[in-house]
Amino acid sequence: MNAPEIVDIIRENVSEKLGREAIVRKVNNRDDYFILDLAFSYFQKADRNKRNDYRSGYLYYQRKDKKYLLFVIAHCPIMITFFSNNFDYEKFRSIVVDTSKYRDEHFIRYAKSALKKEVIKTDVINYFLSKIDNLEKGDFKKQVFTKSTTKDAKTGNIFVLGLANRFENKDIGEIIGKTWDLFMWLYPTKPIFSRNASLNRSLIKIDRKCEINKIDNLPDDIIKKSCSGEIEGAHILPHKDGGSDKLENGVWLCNLHHRMIEGKLTGQRDKVKINVKYYSKKNEVIIQSH
Repeated sequence: MNAPEIVDIIRENVSEKLGREAIVRKVNNRDDYFILDLAFSYFQKADRNKRNDYRSGYLYYQRKDKKYLLFVIAHCPIMITFFSNNFDYEKFRSIVVDTSKYRDEHFIRYAKSALKKEVIKTDVINYFLSKIDNLEKGDFKKQVFTKSTTKDAKTGNIFVLGLANRFENKDIGEIIGKTWDLFMWLYPTKPIFSRNASLNRSLIKIDRKCEINKIDNLPDDIIKKSCSGEIEGAHILPHKDGGSDKLENGVWLCNLHHRMIEGKLTGQRDKVKINVKYYSKKNEVIIQSH
């Protein structure tokens, strides 16, 4: 298979996020390419429907002179189940907003059966957001992911989200980073996502920007690091140590800074002020004495 160079770039970026090699699957009779994790095939083989057609993950194709990058789940019941279990609407909505600069058209398509197909498609982002917000009012997961029980139902839902159709090769890493939660929701990992989703909801009224510069006592090696990766909610006191998912125990951090300060913060925040300090083993006693 001689895939276009851009497909290799997408695969390399997905591989870097995964920490192992992602794979590419070409759609029969079309120059459409799925970029996914080989583990998905094992999930599908374990499903009672025995589907094994690799239609879950990023999808790239080109039509005339325009390139498209989508997120797709098609006819894979086990994958739609994992995705639905992990799904967090506020995070999903933020992904739509954060990637909007890479599109001149916003669309979502979903189908519960051959006879029930829905499409939301517009070039106005605020209108698109209002339409998906309306779905959430009626419970987004029930509206989009609940399987049909009619005789016309296929083996699983179809879910398609347009991510980008106006982008350069240099943008791919950022697009994958901003949409990585979608990919990770395809795994059976609900407990950790539930905690993250709860903290994200608590922080939703705070501007979603890395707040690393608002933290005191940061060492030089952290200060000098530029932000990298998506912005995510970080616990001040880790969840495993009894930290809550409430606003006062959270800050927004990019993925890189989150990893660097994990378990090394003390203090709390409110809607206006962050009173949080970095500590390490050598200065822990000094900070605790204040």
